[in-house]
Amino acid sequence: MSILEGRVAVVTGASSGIGEACAVEFVNKGAKVVLAARRAERLSGLVEKIEGMGGEALAVTTDVTDEDAIANLFAEAVTRFGGVDVLINNAGIAENTPVHETSLEHWHKVIDTNLTSAFLCAKHAWPLFLKAGHGRIVNIGSISAKVPRSECPSYTASKFGLQGLTHALAVDGRDHNIAVSIFHPGIVATEIMPGSVKLPENFAATPEEIAEVIVHMCNLPDYLNFYEALVVQNKLPFLGRG
Repeated sequence: MSILEGRVAVVTGASSGIGEACAVEFVNKGAKVVLAARRAERLSGLVEKIEGMGGEALAVTTDVTDEDAIANLFAEAVTRFGGVDVLINNAGIAENTPVHETSLEHWHKVIDTNLTSAFLCAKHAWPLFLKAGHGRIVNIGSISAKVPRSECPSYTASKFGLQGLTHALAVDGRDHNIAVSIFHPGIVATEIMPGSVKLPENFAATPEEIAEVIVHMCNLPDYLNFYEALVVQNKLPFLGRG
């Protein structure tokens, strides 16, 4: 039986793409899910889908850059399910803007959505993990935290920052049975990367393929941490020497 059976997973950015696929995969493993995103109608549809599978899901419309909204998200999770065992920090913005065209407002929007939101969610999940005596966070990073794309300084900085946040929380959590890890997807065919769907067949990963890896990282005994994972296309010029 999966260790996730009966556990509660909060998934941000759950209204589409990787987040939606993670929610479904968690339910396949017997977990209950709390779905966070801004698009209420999409969340409602996902709840119906999960309940049709025989699973349990709670939708909480959430702006992950708003700490009051994050506090409400975890309060709603506790009210419905009694606690939280897993947090998937998946909400994010993918963008390409050269540095000389990047406004300060745009910079803050990307950093707040991709990095600050993960901090806020971890902050409010942490007391629940301490109370339960265990917890697990998987932050969804990017291959750009390893090898940046050109002309996307905001996005790159947010993902490098998320890697650093993961390091810090992993150190802080280990004495409390809290495992914090990061998953770096390569190219995934999702709504936030519309160009990826135009790539050759069998190149971009599907959200479902990525979700299987993320949920597998959570489907471990509490004393183990699948600290870091990277899924990259075989044909992507990421590895090797010239």
